[in-house]
Amino acid sequence: MKSFYLLICFLLILFPLMAQNSLKGKVIDSYRRLQLDHVSLQLIKNKLSTLSDSIGDFHFKELPKGLPDTLIVSMLGYKKQHLLLLKNESLLVRMELDQPHALAEVRVKASVPMSEDFINEKLSSLDIVLNASSKADPLLAVQSSSAASPYGESASISFRGSNPQLTQIYINDIPIPEPIKFTQMSSLGTFSLIPINTIKDLLIFPSNPPLELINASTGIVQIQSNETFVPQHVDVDLSMAQSGINYTPWAKGKNGINVFAHHQFSSLLKSINPSSLIDIPNFSESDWGMNAYFQTKNLWRIKLFSLFMKEKYASNFKHPSYQGLFNYQKNRHTQTIHLSKLLEKSQWILKLGFSQSRQADSTGNYSYQPRKRQIFTGIDYQMFPKENWTIKLGYQWLLSETDYQITKPLYSFDYRPTAASIQFSNRSASAQHEVFLSNNYSLSSRIRLGLSLKWSELVQLNTSHLSKQIHSRWFFNPNTTYMNLAYSNQIANWFTNEKDYIPMLTEQISWDWVQENELNKWSFGLFYKSEKSSLNASHAWGFESNFQILLSKSKHEIGIGSHWSQINLGTNSIASPYQVPYFIRTQSQWKWKLVDLSLSNVFRAGTYYSRLISSEFSPELQIFIPQFDSKTKESFTPYWRTDAMLSRQIASSKKIAWIAYLSVSNVFNRDNVRSMNYSSDYQFSFEEYFQKRIIYWGVQLRL
Repeated sequence: MKSFYLLICFLLILFPLMAQNSLKGKVIDSYRRLQLDHVSLQLIKNKLSTLSDSIGDFHFKELPKGLPDTLIVSMLGYKKQHLLLLKNESLLVRMELDQPHALAEVRVKASVPMSEDFINEKLSSLDIVLNASSKADPLLAVQSSSAASPYGESASISFRGSNPQLTQIYINDIPIPEPIKFTQMSSLGTFSLIPINTIKDLLIFPSNPPLELINASTGIVQIQSNETFVPQHVDVDLSMAQSGINYTPWAKGKNGINVFAHHQFSSLLKSINPSSLIDIPNFSESDWGMNAYFQTKNLWRIKLFSLFMKEKYASNFKHPSYQGLFNYQKNRHTQTIHLSKLLEKSQWILKLGFSQSRQADSTGNYSYQPRKRQIFTGIDYQMFPKENWTIKLGYQWLLSETDYQITKPLYSFDYRPTAASIQFSNRSASAQHEVFLSNNYSLSSRIRLGLSLKWSELVQLNTSHLSKQIHSRWFFNPNTTYMNLAYSNQIANWFTNEKDYIPMLTEQISWDWVQENELNKWSFGLFYKSEKSSLNASHAWGFESNFQILLSKSKHEIGIGSHWSQINLGTNSIASPYQVPYFIRTQSQWKWKLVDLSLSNVFRAGTYYSRLISSEFSPELQIFIPQFDSKTKESFTPYWRTDAMLSRQIASSKKIAWIAYLSVSNVFNRDNVRSMNYSSDYQFSFEEYFQKRIIYWGVQLRL
């Protein structure tokens, strides 16, 4: 017993000494709350130095002389800090601007989107990787945020009760069409076009999206590409369904080029999950591309992002009239250029984007072969007349063209290959012009105001619309407690109904309250939005509440909310498929000595569908014709899903690290096969396959 007590005393003495053997933290801009990269950090006694990374993090892995020590933090344009460190703890270093260096302040404001002043939520690449349900996929990570309607399992994002087709994705302020691959499958990961290693940060606007982005919608995800590169850095991914490599052939300072290539396959994943993937006979996808950033001494900056992709899959099509394979294949590419020139009190920005795709779908007597092209260009001029005032004005032009040939059933309930069908082709093109003016002004250290106007014209309709928006952020306690209040009246989308272009207008008001510090965060939000076109109208309203807490070895988050969404069809008002009367989300992460565990849970109301009330036999067609109740909607039983992920990082040397992970989707397998696009009544002919339990494992090698 005496030996046991001596051992305890020894450990109690040794533990504080071991705890002082490393030091880590984050560096942010104290005024704008931005994460600062390439900040110089020096420890005087230990004679060590490092730079903060792309998300402001720094880490001294070994402190040979331990603590106490003095940390010197410096960056051009900021006041140098000397911090006395007496004990080991996670540091949050807030840098203040050095007022004589006016250009440094302009650099900070120009390095991030103007819209970040009124952001709802921001995710870093680390937040995305540690999310159990995201599988390191950026848009699946957004799907698990508190503002996303949790009605679906794919990366097709619905914000606050809205149609996910109206949610838009931007890379470096350039709109990206169809940013999701494998839209009819779930639980397989890698849905997004954007590889995780190319992302610097990701901004989420679930309502009142900023007007300086083209064709504002009911929700926006704004992605900024990576601007920090490690020379000769290699990431290798090997998993049950994917192999990939990311390589940085050249990097110097803030300049660098990263190239990547991935191939996704189905055979191994299907062999481990035969019953869950029984309705997907095969799938495969290949992509390759480049992400690059260059900055000259005279402050020219250029961002390049390029992606090429081939994808295909087969799924079992089930319909009362026909069962067979649904075959899908698609080739596409996206190219973007973001060029800026930073001056003493202003910045010029030129944006160019080009996307093209060719697709082929077929099953039964249905086939669809579209070819799509999108060209985007924009030029902005951003001014910083005062420390507390930013003005941005610009012109944007978007051209979208679609050529398609389609064969579809003459009767929507009859998909037999021999059944009657109709064929037609069409070429549609829309040209959209926009001019905008946005002002962000800080009335004081506690009140920030944004006012925007945008004039939009669709050439085909010979019509225009003036959008209006006001954003406000009120700080009740600097850097910890603030309120967002926003209102807008703008275009939600221009969409096509066969040959007709129809404007969809939206009016939104949202109120969000956020209270946060280094260890916890609490938020509460209310919203209302209406979407109207000449065909129909919809209304959505609801609330969201979210709480996060950070402990010594774990992180936990719980969110509750309600998204009500109604569609008006003539005099009838029915529940929208995107309505979620209640939902509960939880995210938990534990860090132990041998393994890390991440858990994700969603519990929500069942999806709505139209009830099958009868069927009539047609002697002429020799088939039963279903009859649905169009006036009311019913819902399935409540939906519950739990995802889990175990991971282990094995550092074999300072230059090589292995990361192994095991992911289990839908752990309890709660019959989550039905979605809004597929019911037991076969109301919708193109079902979306919501999988059962999926087991997924893999490793990453970092050199």
